[in-house]
Amino acid sequence: MEMLKQKKKTTGRKRIEIKKLEKEANKQVTFSKRRAGMFKKASELCILCNAHVGIIVFSPADKLFCFGEPSTEAVVERYLKGSPDFEPIKSSQRKKPVSCEEHNRKYEEAMKALELEKKNKADVEGFAKVWGRGEWWNEEIHEMSVEQLEQFLVAIYELRSRLLQRAAEIMMMHGML
Repeated sequence: MEMLKQKKKTTGRKRIEIKKLEKEANKQVTFSKRRAGMFKKASELCILCNAHVGIIVFSPADKLFCFGEPSTEAVVERYLKGSPDFEPIKSSQRKKPVSCEEHNRKYEEAMKALELEKKNKADVEGFAKVWGRGEWWNEEIHEMSVEQLEQFLVAIYELRSRLLQRAAEIMMMHGML
């Protein structure tokens, strides 16, 4: 009898209107819960029906999440080839599975590299504006004065220095040095 008199502590599950969420915090929470539910349903579908499923999702924060059975790569490859069957992968061809964390790390590295490239582009454009002309490296040198030739030579050395520095950065990022 006492149990009937006690009030419910939560409102339970409610049907919500499907519309775009405005608050960023709500988006992230909803994304996390629904992604987990979607991956769970996909896993159940694979087990119950022996289906092959691949899901690739980017979060509102641009993080990558993947689910695949037998693997995301195998499902995508089968789709791209239009093949009705999965091609068996020989042990020598088998790749080590890449985790979502690894994909996220590579994505963040690529985004940092992109930002660096945007900065470098802005530097080059600024340098071109300082020079006072558009593509100064395409200028006819036989029409330049001695002062302009000296400025051109300095600009070439500066460009070479920046190119070498950028090449070293890229090689360091990819573990080539």
